Amino acid sequence: MRNLISLLIKLVLFWMGLFLLQQACFIFFDTTRLAGISNAALWHGFRRALPMDLATACYLVLPIALCGIVLLFHELRSVRRILRPLTIVFVVITCFINVCDIALFTAWGTKVNHKALSYLAYPEEAMHAAAGAPVAQLTVIFLAQCALSLLLLFRIDHDRSLLATGRWQRFAAPVLLPLTMLIGMRGGTQPFPIDRSWSYYSAHPILNLGALNGTWNVIVLLAEPPEIATNPYVFMAGEEAEERFRAMHPAGSGPSQRILTAHRPNIMLILLESWTADVVGVLGGDSGVTPGFDRLATDGLLFTNFYSTGYRTEQGLCATISSFPSQPKTTIIRQYGKFDRLPSLVNVLDSTGYRSTYYYAGDVSFANTRAYLEAMGFDKVHDENSFHIKRRTPWGAYDEELFAFHFDDTQSAEGPFFHTVMTSTSHEPFDVPVDEGFPGRDQPQQYRNSVHYTDRTLATFLDDCRQQPWYDSTLVIIVADHGHYLPHNRGNYAAERHRIPLLLTGGALKPELRGTINATFGSHVDLAATLLAQIGQPGFRSSWSKDLFDPTIPHFAFWTFDDGFGIADAGQCQVYDNLSGLLLQRRDTTRSGPQDDEQLLNGKALEQVLLDQYLGLSQ
Repeated sequence: MRNLISLLIKLVLFWMGLFLLQQACFIFFDTTRLAGISNAALWHGFRRALPMDLATACYLVLPIALCGIVLLFHELRSVRRILRPLTIVFVVITCFINVCDIALFTAWGTKVNHKALSYLAYPEEAMHAAAGAPVAQLTVIFLAQCALSLLLLFRIDHDRSLLATGRWQRFAAPVLLPLTMLIGMRGGTQPFPIDRSWSYYSAHPILNLGALNGTWNVIVLLAEPPEIATNPYVFMAGEEAEERFRAMHPAGSGPSQRILTAHRPNIMLILLESWTADVVGVLGGDSGVTPGFDRLATDGLLFTNFYSTGYRTEQGLCATISSFPSQPKTTIIRQYGKFDRLPSLVNVLDSTGYRSTYYYAGDVSFANTRAYLEAMGFDKVHDENSFHIKRRTPWGAYDEELFAFHFDDTQSAEGPFFHTVMTSTSHEPFDVPVDEGFPGRDQPQQYRNSVHYTDRTLATFLDDCRQQPWYDSTLVIIVADHGHYLPHNRGNYAAERHRIPLLLTGGALKPELRGTINATFGSHVDLAATLLAQIGQPGFRSSWSKDLFDPTIPHFAFWTFDDGFGIADAGQCQVYDNLSGLLLQRRDTTRSGPQDDEQLLNGKALEQVLLDQYLGLSQ
């Protein structure tokens, strides 16, 4: 067994060395791409790649380990003969993937993805697409990597006897070796296996992609379901859909009212996990669940017809920061080559002198969030590793610890700042540190209990902020990331499930607007255009975002679910199921006619254009 362990360790080190070489080839192939990147950043990129390289090495060594376990019991020549050839095949494949990654980055700014793999079905077109690649240089790199790898591989002895000398070895090896390899393949013992988001840590795409192991990337691509290839929601001619879309998103004439006392205020965006209007008293929800928010509303501007575009945090985040609605059947934040091409509110604010920071008390890599945040240009991303957690929940730290950390960090913040705070305690399993006064262990009561906890800590946090000198020049935006089916068991399509709170408050809000209500219909996608218009930065790149204070344009809310959409405005609300072709919900059932038909056609056009834009982002 000692010989087998020695062989496996040598092979893992062999692969780690080869991956280091391949990363260097990828990064230094064209040194002009490294402008503005320090040597320290380059060195950090190589260190960042190590966990994923180790995981990939374990994937590739696993077949050798399984063959070795067989050879512990019997010396089978047929098994012995495939040990080295198997690794040789893997070497050739990984070297080929590496040169493909180099070529694709040069052409598309990405590594191998589903779009690139789809070209394999069209070999002639694939050859045309590769015609501009530096074939000679890539061929030299490929042959050099293969030659050096094989030279080292043949120095590793594959012929030593692996027969076990003791009974315990024969029993232990089949259990311990695969278990060890499995831990390595996961990237460690952390709760979630390593994924692509691990490599997204820098504002420089070449460093992120350099840290993404190309072989691991291809393994995952082959295991993933293929990306949507064509638009499944074609209800009308493309020209008609685009015409309807443009009519619903005209340029407008600017805001009708200025709501701020400062030209460039600090901006604090607080995203409340899973808050639905059904539990917010001032929005007509259950009484007593959000007394803190209800009190804050008396000092702010409350929107009563605001909707989430989806039902997941990552959907709300993309809709808020990039003004791109959630999509049925897929989520753009997980699609490399798409999410990093979205517009960014953060980048616009940074270009005007803002310093941007994201605060979360859990694993920010979950659902590919870190990769998205880095791509959007946040200057700093804080997560559970940024501060000492006194009491841990399934999602990290309790909200009060997150608010405390943000409060302390803001004392030294340079203005103007843009801070995004993402809460988590009101997420399932609704674990809160104290009983908030809602008896019972049923899900609705636990949900109310968790929302009340976050509400209490939010109100305390903002009361503390109000005493700080920076508060008078700060706009606070409080909005839910999405709604929830609890406490009234709403369907995933229901308008009530998607209706969420939006409150503008803070010292920078004009005094005459405090305690007022705005009934304009809107959703997450409208926040960017609304905010940027107030600070004199109109014309956000998103075609979806509308200024909520502009009375010259149509205002509506649009959301999607698994296979359908909802659309709501002041006149009507309709929810449509794509599979059945039926309406699932209509707010005013006594009304029908051309207006409702037009609204439904507009909703279909929005969904069709949304998927067209989604597919076009990687082209």
